[in-house]
Amino acid sequence: MEGKMIIHQREVPYNKDYTTFFEALVEAKVYLEKKHPEVSVELMYNLAGQRGWATIQTRYPSLADYERIDAEMDNDEVYSKLLEPIMGDSRDLPIDDQFFRVIQNS
Repeated sequence: MEGKMIIHQREVPYNKDYTTFFEALVEAKVYLEKKHPEVSVELMYNLAGQRGWATIQTRYPSLADYERIDAEMDNDEVYSKLLEPIMGDSRDLPIDDQFFRVIQNS
């Protein structure tokens, strides 16, 4: 099962300054995809239902790739700086993380 695609989905709240928030999301996406071309990121927000939340879906080739890249990006100063407008100084935002394994043909 290790070689199957993993999707990490994170929902992050945003406030009235959504333009700055969305720009920071796009910059972080571009940086991550350039540094790790095996990863793809989709950014979206809800058009109906609960407003004020952005969804970030990141696709990794495997769970091992997720763990390796996540650990590396946690220590990446440039990436952390790009995330500041999203996470703020406190980093105490309510965040909802989910992980999915893609169903594929055998």
